[in-house]
Amino acid sequence: MISSVSNGSVKLTSCSRALSKSGLLDVDYALNPYFGCAHGCLYCYAPDVLRCERGLEWGDWVEARVNISRMLKKDIREVGNSVIGLSTVTDPYQPVEKQLGLTRACLTVISESSASLMLMTKSPLVLRDKDIIGRLRNAEVCITITTLDDRISSLFESKVAAPKERLAALRELSDAGIRTDAMASPLLVSGNDPRLEVEQLIEAVAETGCRSVTFDRLRLRETGRHRLKKRYSGTPDEEMVGAVLRSSERIDLARLIEEIIESKKYPKMRFQVFEQ
Repeated sequence: MISSVSNGSVKLTSCSRALSKSGLLDVDYALNPYFGCAHGCLYCYAPDVLRCERGLEWGDWVEARVNISRMLKKDIREVGNSVIGLSTVTDPYQPVEKQLGLTRACLTVISESSASLMLMTKSPLVLRDKDIIGRLRNAEVCITITTLDDRISSLFESKVAAPKERLAALRELSDAGIRTDAMASPLLVSGNDPRLEVEQLIEAVAETGCRSVTFDRLRLRETGRHRLKKRYSGTPDEEMVGAVLRSSERIDLARLIEEIIESKKYPKMRFQVFEQ
């Protein structure tokens, strides 16, 4: 059925299992209460990886697995203290989560187990659940902050919270004693001075109390490139989008972060760079 619980199309579905083996670094099992993503970030590679076709534009539909917490109660008995990644192919805090509470229900199940948690999101809605997250045996909340530039953010990820709102969420989680990581994934830079932009992002994260930043270079897939071209070709923003794409795809992040580490300017910060 299609539910009217949000402005977009939300299909209520069920699943036979809650957990699946994960191929991600530091994550043993994937847990995805939702499939599809209402955030619709234009750089997202999920449509290419999942090869999902629903007859709607990516970002215009979500499937909610309404029985997932019940299935999780069964699956979690088998995983011990393994790390569960919530979520790995979508955001666990879809707008409809405010009404359905599937992620919160899953967190409650995890809190009653010995499993560890790595939670990844762009949404300040995660703050609603800091009471449960704070009770977990071992948990880390990773909040994606691709840029500090509001204009760049509005061009590439217009449906998500502004960078300053995500920084505020990092601060509140850190203040609550919850381990956090800022994920600059993908890192979006204007190209005027990439190192300055990266250092400004690091400083903004450090001010929240978060001591970890994970970087990943923009790796645009075919679907993302098509969506960006469709959205901005022939518009006043086309030149700006092109400049960000060129700079963000070509940046030598590993070298840049190594130089920043060697400068010893941020001795309390921990950095990681994804290299593929």
